[in-house]
Amino acid sequence: MTPEDRRAVFSHRKIAAIVKGMTQEDGTDLPITGKSLGEAILFVSEEAATDASAVHIIYGEHGSLSYTDCLSIYREYGAELRSELT
Repeated sequence: MTPEDRRAVFSHRKIAAIVKGMTQEDGTDLPITGKSLGEAILFVSEEAATDASAVHIIYGEHGSLSYTDCLSIYREYGAELRSELT
């Protein structure tokens, strides 16, 4: 992910997002809704590391971020994302 890509995603941090690829103990999918893109990036980067390879974020009409994309954005913008939540 390029710096321009990260900046573009960060600029959309307030739009709605869905975290997918998380599973319940019985193996069924557990999509997480009701988060902004910024909140979803923080959640995936900070909380979803136990089974992160399958986790991704869907946002906007065609946007999608992998776990590694989230980590890349988090490294650059994590402090700003976190400060917006407090």
